[in-house]
Amino acid sequence: MPGRQGNSPRPAPSRVLRLWQRRLVLILAAAAGAYLAMVAGSAARVSLGPFGVAVAARPAWQGLTEVAIPPLGRVRAATHAAPLELEVRLETVDIPTLGRLLEHRGTRGLVDSLRQQVGSVARRFALRLVLLGVLGGGLAGFVLARRRWRRIGVGAAVGLLVGGGLVVATQQTYDPGAFRQAEYSGAITAAPWLLDVFTRTPAKVEAFSRQMEVLVGRLNDLYQGIEVQQAVVPQDESLRVLVVSDLHNNPAGVRLIREMAASFRPDLILDAGDVADWGTAPEARLVAELADLEVPYYLVPGNHDSPQSLGALATQTGVQILEDGLVTLPGGLLLAASRDPASHRVSPAMGRPAEIEAQVGALESLLQTAPRRPDILVVHNPVVAGRFRGRVPVLVSGHTHVQRVDDTPQGLFLNPGSTGAAGLRGLTAPREIPYGLLLLTLVPAPGDAPGWVPIAVDAVEVFRLASTGFTLQRYVVDGRPDAPVSFRERPSLPLEELPAGGGDGP
Repeated sequence: MPGRQGNSPRPAPSRVLRLWQRRLVLILAAAAGAYLAMVAGSAARVSLGPFGVAVAARPAWQGLTEVAIPPLGRVRAATHAAPLELEVRLETVDIPTLGRLLEHRGTRGLVDSLRQQVGSVARRFALRLVLLGVLGGGLAGFVLARRRWRRIGVGAAVGLLVGGGLVVATQQTYDPGAFRQAEYSGAITAAPWLLDVFTRTPAKVEAFSRQMEVLVGRLNDLYQGIEVQQAVVPQDESLRVLVVSDLHNNPAGVRLIREMAASFRPDLILDAGDVADWGTAPEARLVAELADLEVPYYLVPGNHDSPQSLGALATQTGVQILEDGLVTLPGGLLLAASRDPASHRVSPAMGRPAEIEAQVGALESLLQTAPRRPDILVVHNPVVAGRFRGRVPVLVSGHTHVQRVDDTPQGLFLNPGSTGAAGLRGLTAPREIPYGLLLLTLVPAPGDAPGWVPIAVDAVEVFRLASTGFTLQRYVVDGRPDAPVSFRERPSLPLEELPAGGGDGP
């Protein structure tokens, strides 16, 4: 018929099927390309105030957000419905800038500023994901195009739909409250404890005070029994020095010092360094109870201390910071002090080998020009202390977080361990690090010789997990080597084998 002769022939059913198959393949390939491009190219580094942060999207069946804070650990929570895992990783912290911001704006001001910046960063990251989706979809269309540019456009459009859909789904379903049921790994599992430390919940502080009073009371009773049995020296002829080190911002360690000082009444307290952890001024608030001590407190700074943290510590607590040189302490005790080279800057890294050698050289000159032999030499690094064997009766160091009392013919080597139980690091240690401190007893030198000589050391370790609670061991100083302090297995750590510099210290 004439009317039907002018119409185009209809495509065969098989041809239509192949056409829709090609379209379906294009759509699926474009969607897959968009998703792969989003997760493969999403990694970016951004700045949030003093923090350098890496953000990325990862493939996942369930919508998760993971926040990584090396070396503390990770927090993961199911926060949204879209099949993407969002990863946020803290990479760098500008410590001086953070300290200045906290001082000028306070915590609330800094948090408000970071919240605004997070919103801006999130919008830019979302746009990045959408553009990656368009690029991935278009690339898939190009691969399948066979010189048909329309397919590239279709692929890009599919990529836009996939990228935009995932971003919108994430934004619309995102629930920050999911972090209340977050999964923690690493030391950050102590987050509730850290919040208690910063907020100083009165009930928890009061409960800890009662526990510490009972513990120190038991120690005091045991100590009095040792005094009666051994009768080392009449109390009015002795000088008692409470030796501490490596508080690392732990308020529990400060409370232990307070209770020990109240019960045992030392004449002075010597700290071998590392009161702080990051070397920022606001950290001084964590050890603010040092201001309540009625005993003179002298600090020889360690590698985690800094000019900023030390200035705030001295202002807020009255702790006396000892610089390099000789100082006469209560009772006429002559002390040689040398602060760690790293304490002159904001960095927890140990001093470089050249700085360590310069520190040793300065101490050599100090001893050669001293009016008499010092009674005690205090440095943070045990390697430096070990260089002065036989030169000073008592050498005090810290840094290793391992308590030692080494009574040798060359002199007495003391390391109280960590009075703050290594701070946050103690939570990730393979075994419990106890709170450690030493009580050093000295008497006047015999005859007409000036100065003081050690006669006894009482080593105290307090445990959080052990059923015994604490150990107390007395060492009578006689120049004959004794076993290491703790009955528990401890790592072999000769002074000569400790690294002299480089890397972050304990």
